[in-house]
Amino acid sequence: MSWASRRRTFYTSIIILGLTVIIGIPLFFLLYEEPTCFDNKENQDEVGIDCGGVCELLCQSQVTQPTILWSRAVAVTDGVYNAVAYVENPNFDIGTNAIVYLFKLFDEDNILIAERKGVTFIAPNSILSVFEGGIITGERVPKRTFFEFQGSPKWFKMHNPAISLIVENRVLSGAETLPKIEAEIRNSSTQDISDIEIIVIVFDENGNAIAASKTSVEQLRRGTSSDIVFTWPKPFSVKVGKIEIITLTPPLKQ
Repeated sequence: MSWASRRRTFYTSIIILGLTVIIGIPLFFLLYEEPTCFDNKENQDEVGIDCGGVCELLCQSQVTQPTILWSRAVAVTDGVYNAVAYVENPNFDIGTNAIVYLFKLFDEDNILIAERKGVTFIAPNSILSVFEGGIITGERVPKRTFFEFQGSPKWFKMHNPAISLIVENRVLSGAETLPKIEAEIRNSSTQDISDIEIIVIVFDENGNAIAASKTSVEQLRRGTSSDIVFTWPKPFSVKVGKIEIITLTPPLKQ
């Protein structure tokens, strides 16, 4: 290659490099999309698409699914039942504020007689109860209760404010006439707690659920207490062996 050709090649290379810098860099910044947790891509240090890693949303693979320990329909009065499910969330610091559930009640011939769908929350590291009241079955008697969670809820790192709620001074009266359970719920934390659900489950001496009910407290200020009362219109059919009162409140993101 002659000296003139080498010079032309050198100048051409300089021009191309200059154009690359002048056009390429602005074009890069124009077209570049910074990775986010909402771009439908698995980038950054995510575990899956838009979940895990730096993202608040956890992947389903990071979550141990809640265990449904049992579910049952308990009579309130003739043709009216309350349905209750007993659930364990083994995840130490993982919860969800919205999960869809379904109750199905079947008679002795395994024929569906009623169903009820709803939405609840699951706090981390907790035993919780899901309750549906006033299910009308008419003359048909539920013999089997099916319960399941549906869909793919959004799981997050959360904490459970309900761990600071303490139930005290439980009293059962009128078990053979008009049952009533009275108790006191106390907020032992340094923060006010809102939207509290309280579910009571009454068991016989063999550990079988025979009654259930639900009440709520809109807000319980720190260090204060509130009286709670549950009543039933008919006497319990068998002797009461144990009373369990479960407090639930929506979990909060960490």
